Amino acid sequence: MSQEEKETQQSVKQKAEIEAVLFATNGLTVAEISKRTGITEKTVKDILEELELEHMNNVRGIHVLQEGDIWKMSIKPEMTVFVKDLLPPEFPKALMKTLAIIAAKKPVKQSVIVRIRGNKAYEQVKKLIRLGFVTSEKFGSTMMLDLTQKFFDYFQLRETEIPEKFKLDSETEAAVKRAEKEAEEEEKKAENGAK
Repeated sequence: MSQEEKETQQSVKQKAEIEAVLFATNGLTVAEISKRTGITEKTVKDILEELELEHMNNVRGIHVLQEGDIWKMSIKPEMTVFVKDLLPPEFPKALMKTLAIIAAKKPVKQSVIVRIRGNKAYEQVKKLIRLGFVTSEKFGSTMMLDLTQKFFDYFQLRETEIPEKFKLDSETEAAVKRAEKEAEEEEKKAENGAK
């Protein structure tokens, strides 16, 4: 195999890797793609621009686009009519509020969420786990809730953006503090009663 053929084969492989990364996420920066694939940032940028043109000029249902510093693959607007019912549903307001509290306070005890949101929170947490946005792990007599990578991909957020994007209003923040204190006191009573 000639050097030119090797370079072409390498280029095709790199393009496929970048395309796969875009397909599997809700978008990444050039630096994130570079880190994940091991391809230089300059090469990643060149390949992304090439993919953008290829998808734009061909009759395809998807395209590669840049939104700010994020590159992503998405359905072309004119094709959404064919897949609208297949896309994830919008979150009901109550479910989104529960998710927002989990995001703002992560990791957070399920007992705290239930104290704030009421018994309906049990079903909301189950739904968020089923959708893949939240994980739960046994923690004493309750569950410890945290966010998954799918949450960050879906909302196109980095961990450092959580405090800004999921800032709780003062009333909810106060309710969280009260619920955390009550849960802690209840746990201490349960521990003392078990001794």
